[in-house]
Amino acid sequence: MSELKKKPATSELLDWLKLLMVDDLPPEALRATDGKSAIPPLYGALLKNEQDVHLFERLAFLSRARQR
Repeated sequence: MSELKKKPATSELLDWLKLLMVDDLPPEALRATDGKSAIPPLYGALLKNEQDVHLFERLAFLSRARQR
């Protein structure tokens, strides 16, 4: 997403991976290709600031609305 103010770096990726391991999410949760689950679980850990979280949520909402 080029609109993000700050793109995720290695630190955010590692934090996200740790959260996925702690939550014991099945690999299928990350492989989902349908529109409703195309948003990665625990995505907030990948984003650096609240503005980017809101932007991502708006874009995800618009994407879901288009798929209907």
